[in-house]
Amino acid sequence: MSPGNLSDFAQSNQHIISLTTIATVTALIGAYLYYRKATATVKIPKNWIRVARVKQLCVYPLKSGRRRELDSAECTKVGLSFTENNVELRDRYFIAYGEDTHEFRTARTFPKLVLIETSINSNGDVVFTAPGQNPLIVKLPNSESKLTTVRLHNQAPVEALDCGNEAGIWFSRFLLDKPFGIRLGYYRSQFRRNIKKQFPKRFHAFTKLRVDSAVSALFLIYSTVHFIKKTEHESSIQALNTELETPVTANNFRGNIIVESKYLKAYAEEDWDWVRIGDAIFKNVKPCTRCIFTTVDPETGTFSNHREPMKCLERINGLKEPAHINCEGKKGVMGIHLELWKRGHIQVGDEVLIA
Repeated sequence: MSPGNLSDFAQSNQHIISLTTIATVTALIGAYLYYRKATATVKIPKNWIRVARVKQLCVYPLKSGRRRELDSAECTKVGLSFTENNVELRDRYFIAYGEDTHEFRTARTFPKLVLIETSINSNGDVVFTAPGQNPLIVKLPNSESKLTTVRLHNQAPVEALDCGNEAGIWFSRFLLDKPFGIRLGYYRSQFRRNIKKQFPKRFHAFTKLRVDSAVSALFLIYSTVHFIKKTEHESSIQALNTELETPVTANNFRGNIIVESKYLKAYAEEDWDWVRIGDAIFKNVKPCTRCIFTTVDPETGTFSNHREPMKCLERINGLKEPAHINCEGKKGVMGIHLELWKRGHIQVGDEVLIA
């Protein structure tokens, strides 16, 4: 290439880079202005009403894995988190996925996942335990770990760091009874899912999702709140159990925040708008619809008979608004999804206030 052509080529590339930069900056400014416009008319309330107290806090470090019951937790944009032996664990940070397909694996098809417990040992390593298995000790993946793409619902892609061959063999033996087929991934906290792009129908049907929707948390987008117990009125769980031959517990529904109250009727949480607990402030953005996962016994890792409690919940407390039904069908509802507006510390016993 001649000096003249080289100069033209360089100038051309500079123009391309400049135009690309301008386009990127313009897109970022547009997204920011959209967010500012969406939130400009939404103000956090000043007046609150006390309605309940926090009964139980649960975090699920492994998606579909066994719960960790906590006394307190931090509410962050990437879900509930807690610290154990100086290591932070977040909600749904680990995920099992298919070795060949890279599709995520949950207890909907592998119910034994609910029996896998997660903890941090004194060395700061992650320990997974399951019935009949020797403990699996995994060092938290780092920048040198293999980066992979895992497919979630609707083939939505998310980036994860693979946890290595030993973890893959351990999960495969427990779930498949063979030494291959399953891998274990770990989410990087920098990653967010674009709800508007990945679930456009749901995004437009549930209009409250339009606030702060450009990015979302990791595996669990929002916390889930539902009632577990009341003394004078029925709780949401008690109301469901009156219709069931075999009672269930709140653990069937894998919520993060379970509350109790003397005064509210069953499923009252669905009418809440703003929620304040401890230092954290949330907004109710969507009813929590339920699937076949609710039929997995959280203590035995086996499916129940007759699709219960999912079938009963569909009958007594399904989606109510036509736009919602058109989007998700007549699914049963237990609890609500909350979007975090102000991060903070919460603990068992905290007052639950609404506005």
